[in-house]
Amino acid sequence: MKIGNLIWVLAVAGSVAACNTGAPITNVRPPTPGTGGSDGSGGSGGIPTNGGACTTTENAEVYANLEYTTGAGDTFTGPDAASEIGGDCIFGAPSSTPALAGCGAESAAVLNCFPNCPAETIQTAADCVADCTQMATIEASPPGLSDECVACTGDTVACGAAFCTNLCVSDTNAPACIDCRCENNCIQEFDTCSGLPSDNECG
Repeated sequence: MKIGNLIWVLAVAGSVAACNTGAPITNVRPPTPGTGGSDGSGGSGGIPTNGGACTTTENAEVYANLEYTTGAGDTFTGPDAASEIGGDCIFGAPSSTPALAGCGAESAAVLNCFPNCPAETIQTAADCVADCTQMATIEASPPGLSDECVACTGDTVACGAAFCTNLCVSDTNAPACIDCRCENNCIQEFDTCSGLPSDNECG
């Protein structure tokens, strides 16, 4: 699954990003990893060991009922809807259903300081995207995706923002953008964290 619209990531999206089941690249880590428990107990980020933060029974029920219509009128369901929501949360989508206020100021701050952004600037934008994604999934399919699941999106946004803004700003599907996200372990980290099916972009 991929977050197709994240301007400086991944994905979104949303709540999720492109995935890869290949061996992770470990030479570079995101600058501000999540603070969640590695035992899957949650918190902000972290890599659960229980099959992935987004694959719980509760999240599966949310995905089963999740629907999102973009401002352009395209409708997505399930994990693809969460992905589109995450992507549209970057700058907002006031004409989508549900409408997304987005994270325009936080995203602009990253665009303005890249490649020398303070970790706090990147994390603020990532947290905003995660919060926006969660609130939209609550509105579209109560009770919404779990904190642990949307934290995976936030962490991958932070990774992409830290390393790949310049390569992803015009086209998140460009080979250079995908390569950067793979080289910096952003996609693989999301795959492990979320447990969602893979598109093998880093294969």
